[in-house]
Amino acid sequence: MIEGKGLGGKKINRVNMSLSNKYNSKLSRLATACNMKPTTLAGLLIEISLDDSDLIARLQDEYCTHSAYKVIPLKDNGELVYCLKE
Repeated sequence: MIEGKGLGGKKINRVNMSLSNKYNSKLSRLATACNMKPTTLAGLLIEISLDDSDLIARLQDEYCTHSAYKVIPLKDNGELVYCLKE
């Protein structure tokens, strides 16, 4: 697909993910329950996760190894934006 063609100027960034069989099964079952395709549901879950400041803090507390790259989620006009810690 040509980037931007037929999307009304909206850019789509593809992200490839590898899931274990266990998590792929969970995703497929939840997608079926929600009447969605698994890839659509996975994208929605990622979007919801990236807009959850508590989850962002928890992930950084557990996995952040370089404090210089730690982000601070801030609300800007109702949208969560990331600022680098100074």
